[in-house]
This record gives sequence, structure tokens and C-alpha cells, in this order.
Amino acid sequence: MNFASFDFWRLLALCFVGSQLLMALAKTVSADLENLVGKLCLAATGLILLGSESWLTLAVFLWVVSLSWIGILVACRPRFNKSSLVSRLIFIVLLIGQLAPLFYYKYWTFVLNDLLGLGVKQPSVFIPMGLSFYTFQKIGFWIDTVRNPGSRPKLLDYLNFCSFFPQIVAGPIEKKASLLPQIQTVNFKIHRANIDPALRWIVLGLAYKMVIADNLGAIPHHVQINPSNPYHIWLEIFTFSMRIYFDFAGYSFIAVGLGLILGVRLTLNFRCPYWSASVREYWRTWHVTLGAWLREYIYLPLGGRKPGRWMINTLIVLLVSGIWHGAGWGFLIWGLLHGIAIICCSPAKEKKLPWAVRWFVTFIFITITRLFFMETNNSRLFEKTLTFFNPLSYNLSNLKSLPSAFNAPINALSLSLILAISFVALLAEGLGIRKNKEPYHYCRVTAATIFMVFLIVFLAPMEESRFIYFNF
Repeated sequence: MNFASFDFWRLLALCFVGSQLLMALAKTVSADLENLVGKLCLAATGLILLGSESWLTLAVFLWVVSLSWIGILVACRPRFNKSSLVSRLIFIVLLIGQLAPLFYYKYWTFVLNDLLGLGVKQPSVFIPMGLSFYTFQKIGFWIDTVRNPGSRPKLLDYLNFCSFFPQIVAGPIEKKASLLPQIQTVNFKIHRANIDPALRWIVLGLAYKMVIADNLGAIPHHVQINPSNPYHIWLEIFTFSMRIYFDFAGYSFIAVGLGLILGVRLTLNFRCPYWSASVREYWRTWHVTLGAWLREYIYLPLGGRKPGRWMINTLIVLLVSGIWHGAGWGFLIWGLLHGIAIICCSPAKEKKLPWAVRWFVTFIFITITRLFFMETNNSRLFEKTLTFFNPLSYNLSNLKSLPSAFNAPINALSLSLILAISFVALLAEGLGIRKNKEPYHYCRVTAATIFMVFLIVFLAPMEESRFIYFNF
């Protein structure tokens, strides 16, 4: 399911061609049969692509889907009473069952060993691809059904909702109300009217991923970071901050493009977040669907902005966001810092400062807190934190030794080139915002698309690289 992999596109093409042949045969019988076969082929394609990663990945996915479907069947029963004791017990059991793989593969070591100190060995350290994303999406679907049962969706439509291949492994985390109606009418055919905008999104996503993110990802192999030099740490976290944005946004753009080709409009998961002038705005534009999920299913049920509660609710939501990204103290600290920043940054106070100042402070805060997101080794994180926040470490000697981070001058030049390209992309994003255009408007004009195709051909690394958020 790696969009930057030739194997993905080859397998997708084989699935699509085979599906069209089966649908053509079904069409000779009836249009209804063709539609049914098309939906079956779409579900099969998603499962095949997921299973191509590993059988374990597919098995865990089917486990979560099955438990979620059982919950939907229970919630849609005519006599279902969500406030009864039996219904609550069923809800808790099924919720635990759906979260069990997520706990086992992602949080076992952190909770049992780091927090409780039990020293229990984890039999497997392999995290099934997309586990965090599709678990949240299915739980959200199930909760929406419990809140408002309505008519029960068809099993095939629900399976396609869960396994829709453009967004199954790294989002967007779509809600029932936005994606299910589209899935119920979708057929595994190319929508010719959407080809042009879809290809522009796909090219933009591939350029963000392969030209910028992958090249930035190769830099650490040619750089020696000195944890006692704060300028080295600045170089590391700034490079990582650029990389993770272009990597994750790149995936999201390709997902949007693939969805459009099939006539499905997925949520744009990024909306130029690095032009945010406050941490609040940043969280409305970065990983949009995760923020919406946390707000809908955690923040509001806790009381939302209820007086006396909104601060603690905000902290809880950001801590959940931190631990969702990874099991470690760094992720918890990262979430806590963002929660505190949101609480401290009131809109009334922000408006008193010039936009440029607010933007600069926000960007620096986001970059600095990446340290706790990036470094997963606790001892190295502690060492880097002490260095980074020690004013005495910012001396002339350490500044002069900044070039020593690079193994060769060519590596510094390579980094400068890729960062220059990333700055141009960010400037194009900012120009669109200033002109009140749709997000990434100037990144998708014809000239930009053609230029990005050339960049992909000449600058994309030969080695394939997984998307960073596959680890989450």
C-alpha cells in the first residue's frame, strides 16, 4: 500500500484490469449484476492490496472489521436500548476487542514495562499497517450508529467503507456521514470528468513525497548529529519537521486523487498547516480528520468548552493525540506541550500581535516540539533536551562546528537544494492563502504540475521509502 512504490501501482493496475473484465461479463447479464460485481471487485482490491503487505496485516484488519460489524448489527436491532446495562456491557466488550490489537502491537511494551515495570516480553513487535487509522474510523462509524441507528448498511457497503484502498492505511479518517453515502453509490470505474484534477493531486503528492520527503529522509544517513551541540539539534528537528509534513501531506494528496478517479471525494487532510498563525489554527489544518475525530468522540463527550472543564478536556484530547502517534514519553510530552499552548493562546490576545509575529512564534514552537516527536530513545531525548534548552550551549564554538555534522560538502549542498524546493512549495501554498484560493491552488496549476513531473523523474531517489505515518 505504498503509493511511492512501483509494486503498488502494478498490483493496482492488475486488480483494476481484472475487475473491468469481470464487470464487462456481468454487464451482459444485467446492470444490477455489473454494479454488484463492481462493488465486490472494489472490496477485493482493497483486501488484496492490504494482504500484499502481510497476511497478519489483513487478519488484524478483518478482526477489527468483524467486531465493529457485530456492534453495528446489535445497534440496528429494533429493540436496541443504548442506555440499558446489557447494551453498555456489549459496547464495552466490543470496544475492548477492537482496541486489543492496537494495545498489543503498539502499547504493550510502554504500558506493561515502562509504566508498570512488569518486564513482560512482547511476542511480536510488528505493527500492522494502518492499524491506528482504520481502528479509529471503524470505532467512529460504530459510535455514530449507536447514537443514531437508522437503517443498517449492507455488509458489502460497510466492507468497502472499511477497505477503501486510497485511505485505508494512513487516512483521512472519514466519518460515516461523509464517506458511506458515496461508497453506497460507487462503482469500480474511472470517472473521466475527474481525471484532470485527480492527476494533479497525485502528481503533487508524489512530488511532495519522492522529491522532498524521501530526499530529506536520506540526509540522516550522511549526517552525524552531536547531541551536545544545539545547532546540530536545530538542523535535525527542522529537517524532520519539513520531512514529516511533505511525507504525510504527500500521501493524503495521492489518496484524494485516487478517490476522485473513482468518484469519491475524500477529506483534504492538510490545509497548508505551516502557514498557521496559532497552535489552534495549526490543529485545524494539520491531520484534519484526526482532529475532527478527537473533537467528536472525546472532547465533546467530556463536555467540550463547558466552564471549568474545557482546559482539562483540551489537555486530555492532546494527550490522546500524542499517545495515538506513538507509545513513548516523548509523544506524551509533545501532546502535553501542544495542549498547554492551545490553552494559553486565547484568540483575543493573539489578535493584538502582528500576523508575522504570531506565525513565526507558532512555527518555531511547532519545530521545537518536534524534538519530542522525533526522538524515541529516552536517554538521547533527555540529553538533547538538556543541550537544546541550555543557553550556555549556544556558543560560538558550537556554531563553528555546525558544518561538521555533514560527512561531505556535497551532503550540505544536497540538503540546501531540497530545502530550497520545499521553501518554493511553501511559498506557493502561502500565495494561495493570500489570494483566498483553494488550498494548494498554485501547487496544482498546469505549469507547476509539469515542473513537478520533471522533478520526480530527475530527483526522486532510486530506493523506495515507506511513508512515515505507516509507523503510527
